[in-house]
Amino acid sequence: MRLSDKAIVLQSIKHGDKKFILKLYTNNNGLVTAAVALNKNIRSSNIFPLSLINVELILKQNKEVHQVTEISSYYILSNISNSLPKLSIAQFLNEILIKAIKESATNKHLYEFIESTLTYLNDTETEFINLHLYFLIELTKYFGVEPQNNYALQAPFFDCREGQFSPMALAFPLGLNKEDSFLFSEFLKVNALKSKISNEQRQIILEILLAYYRLHFPGFNTIKSLEVLKEVSSA
Repeated sequence: MRLSDKAIVLQSIKHGDKKFILKLYTNNNGLVTAAVALNKNIRSSNIFPLSLINVELILKQNKEVHQVTEISSYYILSNISNSLPKLSIAQFLNEILIKAIKESATNKHLYEFIESTLTYLNDTETEFINLHLYFLIELTKYFGVEPQNNYALQAPFFDCREGQFSPMALAFPLGLNKEDSFLFSEFLKVNALKSKISNEQRQIILEILLAYYRLHFPGFNTIKSLEVLKEVSSA
């Protein structure tokens, strides 16, 4: 079946001289794995991770790998590639998406969220230092595991397993101490992009969210881009 779609390149793996296997998150067909051969019309710049592309696909029945016949960029993220802080955030988001999106089901709202996050990162000159934290929190909503901010004097400890505040303290990473629970609650109250937090607080919240992801997303392990992100964001 031939079809046209919009797609976000999640992964591009070389497979032979000019062939690549792409993992695409598409607007109308969810997660798609497809082979593509480079030619004068399809260049390597079209298939960089997180590229926003229009694709012509041949979906093969009962096959795991489909075929890309045409690609064109519909939004070029040139400002990301030219900025080390933006690039470090983009690489981190890319890893998160690869680990989080496992099912092939279509979710247009998720596609639009990822797309709008990437275009915002590309276009903005300010207010992106917390974008990775904003993204991690918002992404949980699309998988039904959004942390609940029910903080109260009677429930001052965040339970990472249950995704809500509890009267009982659990050792990290299953739960947070009182101080970190309060910090997390305060962060959840505000617009994460505009939140005025210190670099130390930013790193604490990042570790909290990654611990949360490890509990709620199967197979969520080491993030290779994490150290670069930490170095750049603290510079």
